[in-house]
Amino acid sequence: MIQPIVVRAAGSIIGIALFGIGPAVSQSSLLSALEGSAPAPVLDQTTHAITRGLAALWVDPTIDPRAKGLMFSVTQNSYASVEAFHGIVAFTLGPRWSIGYGSTRLGTLFDSSLTNQDPSLLGLRAQSGWGRLDGTLRARSVTTSVGVGWAIDDNVGVVHSATIARAHARIAPWKSTNLSVGFQHSQSIGGSVPSGKGQQGFDVTFRQPLRQYSFSITVGMRRGELWKSSETTSGYGLGALVEFLDQMNVSAALGRYRMAYGSSLVESYRSFGASMRIGTIRFSARYSNTYIGLGSGFAGSVAYEPRQATQRTKLASLSR
Repeated sequence: MIQPIVVRAAGSIIGIALFGIGPAVSQSSLLSALEGSAPAPVLDQTTHAITRGLAALWVDPTIDPRAKGLMFSVTQNSYASVEAFHGIVAFTLGPRWSIGYGSTRLGTLFDSSLTNQDPSLLGLRAQSGWGRLDGTLRARSVTTSVGVGWAIDDNVGVVHSATIARAHARIAPWKSTNLSVGFQHSQSIGGSVPSGKGQQGFDVTFRQPLRQYSFSITVGMRRGELWKSSETTSGYGLGALVEFLDQMNVSAALGRYRMAYGSSLVESYRSFGASMRIGTIRFSARYSNTYIGLGSGFAGSVAYEPRQATQRTKLASLSR
C-alpha cells in the first residue's frame, strides 16, 4: 500500500512538470499529516492524555500545566520519505505560555535529469508548517487553555494558509487527583484552506501512583474535521503508561479511525513509546505502525525540563 502523501504529491509534480498546471486540490496530504502528528513520546491523538512533560503541550496544554522548557523532535518514517519536525518552548509569564512549530516535507522532488532541463523546478517544494500559541491557567481542579494556530501549505508551488482557534479544558471531578476528564475543540477560522466543521475530542484518564512507580490508563475519542480534506473523520483509542520514579516510562496505545479518503473506510493505529530523564534532559522515542498521517516509522525527541518543575510533579504524584 502506497502512502496518500506520496500519491498526491506525485500527482502534483507530474502535472506541473509535464503540463505546467497546478494540483487539483487546495490542500496537500502533508498538511493533513501534520495536523495529526505529534512529537515523541505522544503515542496517538486519542490517547495523548497519558503523556507527561513538554511533548504533551503540542496536543493538549492542559495535560501537564507545570511543564516548562524547550523541546524539539525529529521524525523519519519508514513507508514514505516524509521528514517531520516539532519544536516547543514553554514559560510562565502570568499564565503558562507555550509556543510550538511543526513542519513536514518531502525530500528531493526531481532528479538531475529534470532540473537540468528546467532549472525552475529547483524552487518547487512539497512541505507544510504549523505554528501555535497557547495560554494555560490552572485553578484548583480545573485547567483551561485557549490558543491560536497558523498553518501554511506549499503544495509544489501552490501555497495556501489557514488560521485555527484552539480551546482545551481538563477537570478533576469529585475532588479526585487520580481521575481527570479532558475536552478539546479546534476550528479553522480563516485562510484559503477550505474549512471543515471543526474537531472535538474527549478523554477519561486514570493515574494510580505507587511507591516506586505509577500506572496510567486513558480512553479517548475524537470526531469532526478541521479542514474539508482532513484524512480522518472520527476515532477512538486506548492507551497505558508505566512510569518509574519520574525517571523512565514505557507506554503503548491502540486506536481505530474512520477515514475520509483512502483504500479503506477504517484504519488502525498501534504505537509504542519510551522516555528517560537524565538530570534536566529527557530523551524520548516512539514507533508507530499505521497507514494514517505520516505512516509507520520512528520518532525521537530531546527535551529540557527544569528540575524544579519535574520535582514538583514527582512530589505531587507521590502525595496522591
